[in-house]
Amino acid sequence: MRGPSSQSFAPERHGPVLRFTVDDLERVDAPPRDVFVRRYVGRSRPVVLRGLTTGWLPPEQWTLDRMATQYGAARVIAAVLANGTLLDDAEGGAVFQRVPLREFIASLAESGTAGHYVMAPVSNFPAALHEDYRVPAYCRGAAHLRAKVWIGKAGTVTPVHRDVPHNLHVHLTGRKRWLLFSPAQSSRLYPRGLFSAMPNFSRVDPERPDEHRFPRFEGVTAIGGIIQPGETLFIPHGWWHHTRTLDDAVSLNFWWGGPLVYLASLASTLFKRLRGIRRDEWAA
Repeated sequence: MRGPSSQSFAPERHGPVLRFTVDDLERVDAPPRDVFVRRYVGRSRPVVLRGLTTGWLPPEQWTLDRMATQYGAARVIAAVLANGTLLDDAEGGAVFQRVPLREFIASLAESGTAGHYVMAPVSNFPAALHEDYRVPAYCRGAAHLRAKVWIGKAGTVTPVHRDVPHNLHVHLTGRKRWLLFSPAQSSRLYPRGLFSAMPNFSRVDPERPDEHRFPRFEGVTAIGGIIQPGETLFIPHGWWHHTRTLDDAVSLNFWWGGPLVYLASLASTLFKRLRGIRRDEWAA
């Protein structure tokens, strides 16, 4: 895919036309664990995996109606949105609230943009949820392992950011468009800085870049694509990523890493809590 010339990124369907090169993500059938580690983890190489959800509840059954019926009584953590994008509080960073899942899902049918984006640890849900999925072999037994459920309305946007752990993002219902930028391009993305309210976020909106404020962004390149239900995106640690939800969507992700990642994630969490950016009840 190459920026504005690609029909798959037509603005009326998938957001604003992009003004930079976007190359296609590689797509493969999920390989054995040793091959995955060697080819993708070891080389810090994003990839879309097919067939990773074998043994899970089939993707076509991860419907919003079923989520509301099975788990609707749960009060789950959700990020507050402003015009469909993660709300950025100047002092506290992202803003989170607990919302009743059944009410949130019902709100998705309303016109206009969503007010929240569910990004809830699996611990927010009844134990029966664990019967619907399997921890992938790629990250099973890792020193650091966290899983979250994501439920969002079409049009929801997550700004450019990066994470310390590796990420397997499993798409179950609905499609998302992803843009990924390599760590080598970090200076072009104008990171917010260690002492900001959102230290792992970029200041650039890649869909509407301000070339006067962020001139180094010109010439940036990305890899990306539209991920379908049943596919899994692997994002190596440190890779910047931006997401636009194209349909009402349910997904489940796994962050993982070894002992060093565990220590780095712990240090990041403690740092955020000390600065009031993250509170224990949000991560429970």
